[in-house]
Amino acid sequence: MVPIEASTPSTPSRTQRLKRFLLEPVGRRVPIRNGKGAPHGIALLTVMVALALMSAVVTDLGTNEMIRYRLACNDRDALKAQALAESSTNIARLLLAMQSSVQCLLTAAAAMGIPLPAQTFWELVPLDSELLRGLTSGELQTMIGVDVTAALEERKTKHDEALEEKKHDFDADKDGAGAGPFEPPEGGFGYFCRADSGVWPDECVGQFTAKIVDEERKAASLRGWATATTPQQKFPFAQRLFMVLQPERYDFLFEDRDAQGNRTDRFELVAAIHDWIDDNQEATDGRADAASWGRITVGSEDALYSSGYKIEPKNAYFDSPGELRLVRGMTEAHLRAFGDSISIYGEGKINLLSAPDPTIEALIFSCAQPGDPLPQNTQWMEETLITWREFKTLGPLAGGGPINADGFIQMLDARGLTANETCKDQMATESRNFTIQAVGKVGEVTRTITTVLRVYNSTEEFYYYSVR
Repeated sequence: MVPIEASTPSTPSRTQRLKRFLLEPVGRRVPIRNGKGAPHGIALLTVMVALALMSAVVTDLGTNEMIRYRLACNDRDALKAQALAESSTNIARLLLAMQSSVQCLLTAAAAMGIPLPAQTFWELVPLDSELLRGLTSGELQTMIGVDVTAALEERKTKHDEALEEKKHDFDADKDGAGAGPFEPPEGGFGYFCRADSGVWPDECVGQFTAKIVDEERKAASLRGWATATTPQQKFPFAQRLFMVLQPERYDFLFEDRDAQGNRTDRFELVAAIHDWIDDNQEATDGRADAASWGRITVGSEDALYSSGYKIEPKNAYFDSPGELRLVRGMTEAHLRAFGDSISIYGEGKINLLSAPDPTIEALIFSCAQPGDPLPQNTQWMEETLITWREFKTLGPLAGGGPINADGFIQMLDARGLTANETCKDQMATESRNFTIQAVGKVGEVTRTITTVLRVYNSTEEFYYYSVR
């Protein structure tokens, strides 16, 4: 009899072992000591992942809501700041509307020899919320020794009576009536936030400032240049503009090339500005003398804009100061350097009362006879500017003179300079064109309103308005 061999189990393949491992319950895959079963951590891991996800969602929602809240607060403060800026603009307009009645009195007082800290009406009255608050609350009067206690008590009594009358006549059922009648903040008009109050924002509304700049104080005024007919009329405009560009600190602006690869010197830039606003197509010779300034050169204005420029001369006056950037050779760096000395809104004359030293210096150059060496003398020019400041401050009674065109020419004669015939036509003692820069601030939000207007005999004409 042949013995039957014992059957031995076959060795499982690798695929079978992997399949068996994957199908085995988790708790039995990894044995632990003492035979108490496998470790279990899936529940803890699930809870931790869920908490992490919930934390991320809550944090994201909280961040988004905080951003929306801050945006809403900024929008609210921006509206308040713009309202404050508009209020300061209106106060500045009121001040300018009074200048025709008050400025003549100040000029007459200066002519009599009465020293004044400033001889322009709009510079004598600073427009600041702190000043207005001190004026309306009585603090300013108390500081100078004026007792206004009775007036303040009377004002408070009238305020309480008016408020009681409003409450009595208030109709809560009327559409848009609100919860009650409007109650102005305690302190009255001008109650704005003080920098040292330490309270913000519940008890402080905001603050504002306004700055008035007359365009007639700037050295170069372009209005009237294109309509001038004779070289004697055109040359003073060009000369004053050249004086603005002349200082050596601006040399780098005329040595570099612009975006189109062209280099423009001072004479060419003056001619390019004139060609932009004149009514012909011929290029102007910027190097011409006083007797022939405005003559044309060979070629047209458009030829200067043919190499890389996408514009052509407008042959009309500027609509805004930003339009100066379109002139060949004028870049953003040029405007930052001397843009504040060029006006497109002025009347073409310089206000002697408000003109700073650089403007007076440019005026002296344009008043000098061609070839006169005195204006080129730096020491003579500095002494002349000092003489003019003393001339304005002292007045006729103290050794000065009248603050007008005749007085200015008289001062130049005393300094040995003979003025030309067109000098008197370049000066005035009043301004009609103004730029108002009003700034309102509430919290961290600031709004600036820039307004350019012409004011003459209480009549306003607006040229420019922007909010940023």
